[in-house]
Amino acid sequence: MTDDQQAPDFPESGIDRRTALQMLVALGGLAAALPGEAETVASPTQLWTEIDAVLRKTEEIWNSQHFFRLKDVWDADDPEPWYVPEEIETPFRSWPQIEKYWGPSRRVLRAFRWQFSNLHVKALAPDLTLALFDHFYEIDLAIGPPTPPTAGFDRCLTIFRKKPDGWKHILYAQCPLGPDTYIKALRQKIVAPDFKDFSNQMDARYNERHGGDPSGKPRP
Repeated sequence: MTDDQQAPDFPESGIDRRTALQMLVALGGLAAALPGEAETVASPTQLWTEIDAVLRKTEEIWNSQHFFRLKDVWDADDPEPWYVPEEIETPFRSWPQIEKYWGPSRRVLRAFRWQFSNLHVKALAPDLTLALFDHFYEIDLAIGPPTPPTAGFDRCLTIFRKKPDGWKHILYAQCPLGPDTYIKALRQKIVAPDFKDFSNQMDARYNERHGGDPSGKPRP
C-alpha cells in the first residue's frame, strides 16, 4: 500500500490510524511485561502437592532448630514480607524484624517443634497461591523458673509466590480461634483416642441389659 493509499481515519470513533497503531504497540508492550499471563495455573492436585512440599521443608527447618534457614522458603527478593505471629501484638513487615524473631538463643528457647495438617490451597494467579492449614506447636522455654513444656494450635493463612526455584512465602499469618472456641477445641483434643470405643462398649452393654438405648426408648 502506497502513502496515498493509506487506510482511512476513523472519524466516528475519533481515533485516527496513527493513534490506533500506537495503542496496538502499547498493548503489545504491556502483554510482554506480564509474562505470567501466558502461564497456566497448575491443576489443584499438582498445586496442593507443590505447596505441601514447601510446608514439609518449613517443618523440617523449624524442627532442626536452625531457624535462620527459614528464609530459604521465603521470597528473599520481596522488599516487604509480612509475618503475623499470634503472640506478637504488632505484625512484622520487614526482614530485620522477621530475622530477629527467627533468631532466639538457647538461653531463651530450649526446643521448638512445628507441625501442620489439613492443607487447602487456592490459586490466585499463575504465580500466586493462597494456602490455609492447621498448625500445631510444642515449646520448651529456657528462661524463668523451670516449667513443663507447653503446646498450642491454631490456623495459618499464607500466600506463596512462584519463583524460578519454586514456591516461596510472602505472607504468613497465624489465625487463633476465639477464646470460647479454643477451649472447646482443646477439650475435644485431650480426649483419649480409645474413649469412643469405650463409649460404644458402654452403650452396647446398656442395650443388652435394658433392650433399648440410653434414652430409655425400646428397640424397634
